[in-house]
Amino acid sequence: MEEKKIHIIQSVGKLYLRFGIRSVTMDDVAREFGVSKKTLYQFFTDKADLVAQVIDYYIKNPAFNLNDVNNGNAIDSFFSLRAHIVNVLKYFNNNIEFDLKKLYPRLYQKVHLVKRERIFSSTVENIQKGIETGLFRSDLDVDLVAKLQVGRMLFTLNPEYEIFTEREVLSIEVFDKVMEYHMYAICTEKGIKYFTKQFNNIENENKN
Repeated sequence: MEEKKIHIIQSVGKLYLRFGIRSVTMDDVAREFGVSKKTLYQFFTDKADLVAQVIDYYIKNPAFNLNDVNNGNAIDSFFSLRAHIVNVLKYFNNNIEFDLKKLYPRLYQKVHLVKRERIFSSTVENIQKGIETGLFRSDLDVDLVAKLQVGRMLFTLNPEYEIFTEREVLSIEVFDKVMEYHMYAICTEKGIKYFTKQFNNIENENKN
């Protein structure tokens, strides 16, 4: 039963990403998995409980870890993040954050805090790794750069603050420009050469 519940949670998370939270009803979920609402309510007391459990699951099991050893070096990690974003953008609906904030403000605050802490800590770890391998400048103020990254990801690139439009935020081209800006600010000459080579490889692949 636990395995079935986890499968439902994982799949509902994808439905929320694609259609937003408000528009996905318990009837939709039951229909999606071919079960009765009675069966669904054996796992979740109501929609609010389902939303909370989906959020908790993805907080404990994030879809991406910037500093996973399988991502490669500190610069490769950003290209792995780029690949993850390209995949998510295929079905992402930014209404999920709007819905959370309006309908489940406590969950929204919880998600916002977790994202803030994770962006900061993962950026610190990434920069330290890059410095140790000679890809990033050794004179960087690591905490300052990490805080700037938090601001960039949670505020500058949030359509709610009307700095960028939703269309721009959901554009991989904008992500590429922001990544390039970030890399040129923190990389050594060795790092810039490596980043440029990898970035050119991606552009050439996209042309073919």
